[in-house]
Order: sequence, then structure tokens, then C-alpha cells
Amino acid sequence: MNSDIILGRLKQWKGSIRLWWAEMAGIEDEFFAGNSDWLSGILQEDYGKEQERVSSESGTHH
Repeated sequence: MNSDIILGRLKQWKGSIRLWWAEMAGIEDEFFAGNSDWLSGILQEDYGKEQERVSSESGTHH
């Protein structure tokens, strides 16, 4: 598991906490920040998974 996958999951977790806090406190700006963190975490995790897939494929062809 590479660092992009781990960091992506952490960003998703952070975004989920921010979304929960925004809902509890009624802070609209925090809601948008939480969504942003959550989405960037998903994208970063997917990027890390794709990197692993490509590196494993290139390793099997040599």
C-alpha cells in the first residue's frame, strides 16, 4: 500500500469528521470544506491504487 492510498483515506476520514461537525454546529463553510477534503481523499486514494496497478503490471511483463 503506497502513501497516496493512506493519505487519501486520512483525508476522507478528516472530511467525514468535518461534515459531521458542520451538521452539528450548522456551519455552512465547514460543510464545503469537509466535502472538499472527502472528495480529494477519494481521488488521491484512487490515484494510489492506479499507481500500484500499473507498477504491478509493469513488473510482471519483464
